[in-house]
Amino acid sequence: MGVTGTRGAPQRGDRPEEGSLELHDGLQGSIIEMHVHTNPASSDSMLDPHELITLAQDMGLTGVNMTEHDKVLESHQQKAFREQYPDFFINFGMEVSTDMGHMIAVGLPTYLQGIRKAAKLREELDRLGGYLIVAHPFRRLFDPVTAMRTGEKFELTPEQAAETMPVFKLVHAIEIGNGANTPQENYFAAEVAQILGIPGTGGSDAHSTSGIATFATGFEKHVTTPEEFLEELHGGRFEAIHRTREKRWVRLEQGSIEEATGSPD
Repeated sequence: MGVTGTRGAPQRGDRPEEGSLELHDGLQGSIIEMHVHTNPASSDSMLDPHELITLAQDMGLTGVNMTEHDKVLESHQQKAFREQYPDFFINFGMEVSTDMGHMIAVGLPTYLQGIRKAAKLREELDRLGGYLIVAHPFRRLFDPVTAMRTGEKFELTPEQAAETMPVFKLVHAIEIGNGANTPQENYFAAEVAQILGIPGTGGSDAHSTSGIATFATGFEKHVTTPEEFLEELHGGRFEAIHRTREKRWVRLEQGSIEEATGSPD
């Protein structure tokens, strides 16, 4: 059985003291940006797609999974874009807004009717041999300002979240490393993934040049085609990784974010 992506997942309550954590090298057969938005396909992004590829290559990524909001480029546009970067892996995924939150869908050829219902999205991906990842499932849930605004305080333990939140029974994987999340949000998601025994991915969720390659997904094998990409995803042969100040790719573990960046929180 391949790596599940939950290898070395953070454990609640065992955060090491600063400077005491041994960082572990992540999988690097391929290093793929799994969650990123470009302009004009995503209207809230300021990132030019060509600039993305240049920066991604400079930062040591071997590929990107472009995840525009509820949209994917037409097949002829995809072909033309890929042809400009023959030695760099490019996949065209989609971040879909659903009734269970944002989902990263891999394998959709276009936006399909009804996929705002997460169950329908999973049904369509199963039909196509695709792959479904829940994006940033705990974003802002620990924020006291959000709690004051909504009147609801999130008090679930990771075990309770794993058991009671229906989204986790629908997806193939959980995004456990997101560059726009807090470490607490990422670590909590990682623990839920470990409890459930399902894989975890990493991606920057960048909408500009800032943040690219903060998180990525490391694969056992070198991925060169969308078909290989789906095969490795379904095989679970990947894990969430992130970069240190020394530009080393390490596995996401409890305390590794702070250790890698030198930040206390």
